[in-house]
Amino acid sequence: MKKQRHDALKPLSHHHHHALVQAMELKQAGTEKTDKSLGESIRGLIDYWEKDAVLHFRDEEEVLLPLYEVYAEKPEIELIKEMLYQHMQIRSFVYAIRENREDPYEKMNQLGELLEKNVRFEEREIFPVIEEAVPDKYLHQVYGKFHRDSYSGF
Repeated sequence: MKKQRHDALKPLSHHHHHALVQAMELKQAGTEKTDKSLGESIRGLIDYWEKDAVLHFRDEEEVLLPLYEVYAEKPEIELIKEMLYQHMQIRSFVYAIRENREDPYEKMNQLGELLEKNVRFEEREIFPVIEEAVPDKYLHQVYGKFHRDSYSGF
């Protein structure tokens, strides 16, 4: 039976839902599956990036991972490296799309794939490790430190 996500991490999982919606839109950019123009697709990405994704990455990198490091007896370093590498790749794609519109649809499609991969990885690999290592009372303490997303305020 699948273990329920710890309440303290639910805001991050909620943010992940919005990231999956964005990933789907990015994967559809430039295809017959969308009626959005290139400009609309780029504006949607930048809006999502600036209002939510930057802060979400900060929540994970500056709040959640340091807490994990404090309590993990044997940190899963390779998993953390992979997560941070994916964050760097995502940032690089956003930068490339914003600054250089050469092959923008291909870059948006690749970014969509990567964003989906990152969400699935964090939900299936990273969060369970953190939930296992960090005592409940300390996980609860970080709950209020996560940003509220612009979609629902969660």
